[in-house]
Amino acid sequence: MARVKPNGLAGAGLTRRNVLAGGASLGLMAVTLTGCASGGAALYTLAVVPGQPQAGGPRFVEVRLPSIASGLDRDRIVTADSGYRLSVSATDAWSDSLAAQIGHTLAGDLAQRLPGSGVFVENDTAAADPQAYVDVSISRFSTGPSGLVELDALLSVQPAAAGAPYGPGTLQRITLSGAQGGNTMTMVQGLSQLLGQLADVAAQQLRQIPPTAPTDAAQAGGQANTPRANHR
Repeated sequence: MARVKPNGLAGAGLTRRNVLAGGASLGLMAVTLTGCASGGAALYTLAVVPGQPQAGGPRFVEVRLPSIASGLDRDRIVTADSGYRLSVSATDAWSDSLAAQIGHTLAGDLAQRLPGSGVFVENDTAAADPQAYVDVSISRFSTGPSGLVELDALLSVQPAAAGAPYGPGTLQRITLSGAQGGNTMTMVQGLSQLLGQLADVAAQQLRQIPPTAPTDAAQAGGQANTPRANHR
């Protein structure tokens, strides 16, 4: 990936694809019904939700594009997962790929919670060498058997130096549930809230990583590959 060196945190965090710098005031965004596409599909998008800003954390954080379970990785929105059967909407669709939406929304959530960090998404055009990587693998992202909105994910937070992961990171299974799913709008709002809660956990782990990384990853214990759970 081509990298450019930005001028300060704002330069690292802004792109035309909603890459968010620390301190970006995006917490009050609402989930938006964006309109109708060809074929009558209503398009929905996830949104950043407010969190508690905290000091500390790496100077630059890269959110890698999430791994999405194949059953969820589709244009039409999966509205319910009974454990044995997926229900897919005939009329409602995501406005972008689900991986891209989750990645950018999580980056926005983290930028709001860690105002001293520049947060960007893997493969975005403006980036910097990160001091930490955030990896997410999503296996449930819909209304569950109980009728509540549910998110099930593996979360990995890994220190980085010289453009590569190094040292011990964290790998944690996160299972969250929220309000009743109701209609698609209510479900998407609930899923945005759960992503905010996931960002709370990731932000807490990121705050344990020093603001600047060693210049030589080998001196920090050697390079290591970031663990990634793949549901594809």
